[in-house]
Amino acid sequence: MPSPTAPSTRAAVVHDSIRADIISGALEPGTPLRLAALAASYDVSMSVVREALTRLAEHNLTVLAPNQGFRVMSISRADLVELTMLRTMLETKALALSIELGDVPWEAQVVSAHHVLERAAYQRENEPGSTEQWTEAHAAFHDALVGACDSPRLMTMTRSLRDSSELYRQRSGFAEASVGRDVAGEHRELMALTLAGKSAEAQAALVRHIERTTELVLSTPFADGGLEG
Repeated sequence: MPSPTAPSTRAAVVHDSIRADIISGALEPGTPLRLAALAASYDVSMSVVREALTRLAEHNLTVLAPNQGFRVMSISRADLVELTMLRTMLETKALALSIELGDVPWEAQVVSAHHVLERAAYQRENEPGSTEQWTEAHAAFHDALVGACDSPRLMTMTRSLRDSSELYRQRSGFAEASVGRDVAGEHRELMALTLAGKSAEAQAALVRHIERTTELVLSTPFADGGLEG
């Protein structure tokens, strides 16, 4: 059994910390990720940092450029449109399977995850994007919705696409406020339709939920980090 300070455990800690910083926007898209600096910051070896960044690259949160090293994945309008297409295809399929196969314990997980999400503080103070608490609860709720799909590969793909989408969703915060978007209401609708077993309606609500975020991101000025292309 590995000790608490085993390299694999340290890599997991570094991975989770950098992932949170990327998703929250603390590390901006395109930011270089220097192995030596990160190793010193986390008091680990560069091989541990490299392992963590490689894992993040597998989920399209970082990229390794030849002769340049790792950097945070860049963002673009074309990428957001593609992510939206793939998410609506795969996440709705996972939701449909969950509604078909889900049992009472799964329903309880959905209700519990939604309760935590409802109680989480949403907007960061004086800046776009959601708090880390809300972001984690939001991911857990969407995970719970598709958690009974009985397809580990599909779950992995939906999580990866959702993580990549977070790079964009964090930029929709002020736009959501300006148009009076009721995100909490959208989540309540998703939960209600899912628990009622209304598969077609739940899938349609999920598509609207995902596409609405994309519309808001694309309507937002990106002078502070901009979208390419």
